[in-house]
Amino acid sequence: MEQSIYLFRHGHITKKNIFCGWLNLPLDKQGIKEAKILAKKLSKEKIDIGFCSDQLRGKQCLAEVLKYHKNAKVIIDVRICERNYGELTGHKKDEFKSKFPKEYEEIHRGYNANIPSGENFNDVSKRVFSFMNDLFEFMQKEKCNVAISAHTNSLRLIQEYLENLSKEEATKFEHHPENYKKYVINFE
Repeated sequence: MEQSIYLFRHGHITKKNIFCGWLNLPLDKQGIKEAKILAKKLSKEKIDIGFCSDQLRGKQCLAEVLKYHKNAKVIIDVRICERNYGELTGHKKDEFKSKFPKEYEEIHRGYNANIPSGENFNDVSKRVFSFMNDLFEFMQKEKCNVAISAHTNSLRLIQEYLENLSKEEATKFEHHPENYKKYVINFE
């Protein structure tokens, strides 16, 4: 039996160009508009369960999508929250990049970078891959289609898991919040 995963990330937030991480910021007007566009694109798909983190922006995006799926249930799982930027949280990326250009690239895209009091991609992959392993078991048992409202970095790692990407590939690509990826899984 084929089942589907619909993967997307939330849109723009109220503060721009900062290391947002675990700050619990809402979507701004543009982010809400992006979520509505995404929701319309997903309106004809069959979604039984929606997963998101406990972060407000992920919840808001999922709520828009599920307006077209009235019977869908929501499951919150903190393992798919955004990457924790530790001591960099809330700081402007441009300022950090101008002062520490070499360190910026390593922190921003390095899979095993040292993030003071925070997480690198390797740290996030451990919780995201655990979520994905459990998700596959859940989908097999429940025979359901799921939507995942992720964050930029958790989405990258979910794609690494689903597409068998290299670590470098996973950290480099960008996503547009109005779009989604559909994965068809056959558990037989």
